[in-house]
Amino acid sequence: MFLLRFVALATTAAGYVVTTLVNDKAICYLYPESLRYDGEAVDDAPSIHQAFQTCGQNGDVIFTDGIFNIKSVMNTTNLANCDVTLQGELRFSTDIDYWLSHSYDVVFQNQSTAWLFGGENVTFRADGGWYNGQGQAWYTENQNQSNQPGRPISITFFESKNLLVDGLRIIQPQFWATFVTYSYNVSIINLYVNATSNDQWGTVNTDGYDSWNSDTLLVENAVIQNGDDCIAAKGNTTNLHVKNVTCYDNFGMTIGSVGQYPDMPDYVGNVTFEDVKCYNCMEGAFIKTWQGVPAGDDNLNGDAGGGGSGLIKNVTWRNFEMTNVALPIQISQCIYTEADGKYCNTSKMAIEDITWSNIKATTRYNVGASIYCSDVHPCPRIKFENVELESVNSTLGLPMYGTTLQDEVYQCTNIVGQEDSGIPCNRAAPNDYSQVVTRNIKETD
Repeated sequence: MFLLRFVALATTAAGYVVTTLVNDKAICYLYPESLRYDGEAVDDAPSIHQAFQTCGQNGDVIFTDGIFNIKSVMNTTNLANCDVTLQGELRFSTDIDYWLSHSYDVVFQNQSTAWLFGGENVTFRADGGWYNGQGQAWYTENQNQSNQPGRPISITFFESKNLLVDGLRIIQPQFWATFVTYSYNVSIINLYVNATSNDQWGTVNTDGYDSWNSDTLLVENAVIQNGDDCIAAKGNTTNLHVKNVTCYDNFGMTIGSVGQYPDMPDYVGNVTFEDVKCYNCMEGAFIKTWQGVPAGDDNLNGDAGGGGSGLIKNVTWRNFEMTNVALPIQISQCIYTEADGKYCNTSKMAIEDITWSNIKATTRYNVGASIYCSDVHPCPRIKFENVELESVNSTLGLPMYGTTLQDEVYQCTNIVGQEDSGIPCNRAAPNDYSQVVTRNIKETD
């Protein structure tokens, strides 16, 4: 026999939660507050907190079908043996002033988040539900600028162990869609992210997935359309496996950026990206590190830095199909400061044992790869295995425009054992080559 009871809350503004006890296991059913307020969009965050306080340890939390209006930050961490089901829509408010001043700090790059979520032995399954960040307000307000203090990551999986996230759909994320930090054994499967703008401003910094200071990670079966990295492994990400991902209009699969902070070494190792498709992306499979000398104003929320050290080792991109990609393959060791060319040959990040295998791509311009390693750390064991890159014009039987170079360009600098790398290097890679390619390389470049 089920025992039903309403959870008593401190104020009338707080939540609408029904708890069922089944074999001494608490199951919390969440219903939108708007059902009690004649459809008014009342903040559901207090009732969500109450549900997790009641059922977050050895229980279940179920968001029933309906629209949950989220008008304040949420911290649902320290969960244990908890199953979460999302059947409705989580609709985050567009009160930009509120979020800029209240989002939770996540330490990395002075960034913040709208929702901290985490625990041990936890599942989070979307059963027809989704997260609506209403990001258009942010895209318009941000006007193509980069990081913005207080602009929140949609959801941060924090201090988690043995966490499974299945079927999560994030529409119009405010900033990065998902961030995994200080966690171990986190699997995100069947992920969908879509960030698209309906005005002249782009969806800058809407990464689909980022990880930092975390180990033993899986991303499998994902579709991501956005305006920045599809999936990014940031500092101290180890044992990451990314499989079966389709990327649209973004920057593909990346390591980095790393080497930003002198007092915070970055080690990234044992990362595999495989079975990936990229359509109309700016990049496909690349590594980006900071220069070796600090530059800029650290108060710009992650837009400045450099001087950090560390190692990127044992990274593989395998079984890629890329269509109309501006720059399919790159190693850049002067990211974010390449425009002024300062200190572009000073990176302290070592890079070794990097492989691109079974890669097929059509390129938007005549450059297929640009691989630059700094004089400080030339790169050993950099390999191409069965890599086929061809310009879109070439596939159509057309000449490349604005250049006398009609063959694909492979730029290489400071590759140890280049003659055995399998890379058909035919030009030197400049140390300040941008990650945003907008034209063909001319013969005189």
